Amino acid sequence: MFQLTNRAKKWKNPNNNRPQSVTVLAILQLISGIFSLLDGLFILLFAGIFGGLGVALGGARVGAVIGGFIAIFAAIALAIGLISFILTWGLLQIKSWAWTVTFLVHAIAILSQLAKMFGSGGTAINFLTLGFAAASIYYLLKPDVKQAFGV
Repeated sequence: MFQLTNRAKKWKNPNNNRPQSVTVLAILQLISGIFSLLDGLFILLFAGIFGGLGVALGGARVGAVIGGFIAIFAAIALAIGLISFILTWGLLQIKSWAWTVTFLVHAIAILSQLAKMFGSGGTAINFLTLGFAAASIYYLLKPDVKQAFGV
């Protein structure tokens, strides 16, 4: 059985095994991070394309504004991807901060995806992201996962 020490709230398992639900959660987080990195790279591609179109249609300033604005979204997606890799490591190491941050990230993802779906009717990527976030929240709230992380 799993035990928590009162003071440090560190997870201890006599068999030195991580709960399977934590491993599944970490895999979901890793996949989410890979998708975020790919999303960021894809957005960067569009920043260049639309920036070039802006230059052609409206001049250098318009192109710079359009390209820069889109590049900001790419940077956010790339940062989320990198944070996801850090969270994956934290989840696999049973770090309590990883549970908290993962919960917050996926709660925000659910809210933002729902807003996007109501605004645009939803796309396949919205449903995929919503599914990953919902599955992650489900695993985060499982009793064995909460016990492992001391929450």
